Amino acid sequence: MANDRKYLIFEDVKNDSSLRNIFDECVGDILEDKARLSKTRNQSGYPSYECFRIQGREILVNAAFEYYLFKIGGADFDYDIAVLFTEKMRKLCGWSWDVDVTLRYWVERTVRNPFFEEIKNDEGYREWKLKAGEPSWELPESYLRFACYIAVCNVKYKGGDGQYQAGEIFKIVTALGSKLPADLKKNGSGDLPLGVRQYKNDIVTCTANDVFATIRISVKEESEEAYRQVLDFLYQLLSFGFPASYSVKFSSPEKTWLPIKSLPKKGIHQLFANAVKWPALYPKIEEYAKLAMKEFEWYNDLEAEYCAMPGTFAVFALGLLGEAYHPLVCDYLSTCDGEHQSVQGDFVLAYIENYGFTEKGLELYNLCDQNIQHLPKKLSTLYAKRK
Repeated sequence: MANDRKYLIFEDVKNDSSLRNIFDECVGDILEDKARLSKTRNQSGYPSYECFRIQGREILVNAAFEYYLFKIGGADFDYDIAVLFTEKMRKLCGWSWDVDVTLRYWVERTVRNPFFEEIKNDEGYREWKLKAGEPSWELPESYLRFACYIAVCNVKYKGGDGQYQAGEIFKIVTALGSKLPADLKKNGSGDLPLGVRQYKNDIVTCTANDVFATIRISVKEESEEAYRQVLDFLYQLLSFGFPASYSVKFSSPEKTWLPIKSLPKKGIHQLFANAVKWPALYPKIEEYAKLAMKEFEWYNDLEAEYCAMPGTFAVFALGLLGEAYHPLVCDYLSTCDGEHQSVQGDFVLAYIENYGFTEKGLELYNLCDQNIQHLPKKLSTLYAKRK
């Protein structure tokens, strides 16, 4: 059936040099922003794929991308040209399967497989170890830079899974003797202006690294002004395109926790339990929550049963104040990934224990029930006993 296929894949141009002019024209259109996405024609036995139409032929998106990366390979591989083309593809297709998988295969084929062998660690998980003996050739620095660029893109556009994949790439590049990952860990990607990723004065210190999606905040005095500055830093950082999944390391003189059983006692929890003491900060807390809430994104330092969507603790802190922030809480309960997150059940339980099954309390209960794997047993019991 493969011989009946009408669209072109990368193997076609590898095996038939006469197709290069069609692929080159496609690449030229992408570089000149003339390319337009289409769908392969209906064909019995084949699904429809995204493609480019050139001279009456259909070239799959990943085939055009793979062809270009293959074409510019070699000892004179140009990092800037590779990034330029990748950015064209990303803007044209988004961080789609075609872009993501093509780049992942490029890393495996070019950077990993020639130098590493697969082993199993003591827990039985797969790891990669440098092959014994001296390699017959070395990768130019431009290859390692492009691999790190791919890792950074994974963090920016793929959330938690992307951060894991980025970490694997950084391990490989570091094992090959490069200092690039260490520099990225220290300084970030360089895409964030210094004034966005760092803020420091006598009462607060805030730093952020977009490559590793980490935010560090230290408050030296408990005051409304200190938390105002922290919230302003967070809002500006997220507005500038910081990764939507991230971890927050927070420290302050006072450790306060929200009156919700089972919530993890982590820094991000402490931050909003402290900040909500000042009513003047409520609008800023709400602004942060609305900006941070994104389905399938996470606070990366919360795991297992404690996993939570960004904005969680800001929403909970405001939600426990009563009905004033009811719309915000409803938006949160409708947005969070109920297949993997359950802390919202603990919040609704605390709310019902405080305010009862009022009209709004019942609405929160129903929204939570519709978007969670299992309600807390006590919450279900209270609902069953309500009058």
